[in-house]
Amino acid sequence: MLYFVPWKIIALLCLVAMQITGAFIFCMLGCHKGQRLGYKCYLVYNNLADYAGASRKCLERGGRLAMPRDRKEQEALAAYIKGFFSPGNWPVWLGVNDLRSEGLYLFDDSTRVSYFQWRKHFLSSQPDGGKRENCVAMSSDDGDWWDHYCDRIMNYVCEFDDRVAL
Repeated sequence: MLYFVPWKIIALLCLVAMQITGAFIFCMLGCHKGQRLGYKCYLVYNNLADYAGASRKCLERGGRLAMPRDRKEQEALAAYIKGFFSPGNWPVWLGVNDLRSEGLYLFDDSTRVSYFQWRKHFLSSQPDGGKRENCVAMSSDDGDWWDHYCDRIMNYVCEFDDRVAL
């Protein structure tokens, strides 16, 4: 049987574990710096990494690259990222790619993407990279998505789930 524990209890348990073991445990405490939306916590990392490196770093911290699944999540994430980098435009990796099959966009958890926020402009609409650009980033100035070469280095945003199954 699964039970979901509220984030405040998890934070308290993490503090106790840190005092006993002396080890650093993320345990959702980073959400104090990030943006909470429902059970998700988004946290921007102002560190440059390619797509695979950013994905690995999020996993090492107990999360995943951000996966906005609907308009509400997209808008909240875009506002958070815009506020973080304003003024300026610094793209951040999202957990979205079409590495498995061209044009079939999947989240990093292998579920199919059904909501998109592609850049639409008469000069440069997205996605436009074909088989060369397979990883997706969000623009920090307007929240639009762009496809990029996966080896490009940029900042990234992780998401964490504050529900913990016991």
